[in-house]
Amino acid sequence: MSVWPYTTRRWERVRQQKMMRDPLCEACLQIGKIVPADVVDHRNPISKEGREKRLAAEAFPPLDQLASLCARHHNQKTRAEQRGENFMHKGCDIFGYPNDPNHAWYRGK
Repeated sequence: MSVWPYTTRRWERVRQQKMMRDPLCEACLQIGKIVPADVVDHRNPISKEGREKRLAAEAFPPLDQLASLCARHHNQKTRAEQRGENFMHKGCDIFGYPNDPNHAWYRGK
């Protein structure tokens, strides 16, 4: 992860703010586990063109557009993105309801 924007002081400040606000892995919380977050990740991947000024908003978004994740879930999210899948909607919540709002289970309601 030694590429822009992750090597900037601005990213370190944004990352620190997110970790202070949301110190637990958001994916683990969805399934009822309490696990400290290790990584701050963009919910929507930033473009590979990175250094262009027009992408600065993409690289340093508001905190609600970032996810605090444990290393395990960060790796799973990255693999899901590479396959074109939506990671955060995978699985069920602690009550057994699908996380994906478009899941067939919700169509009958």
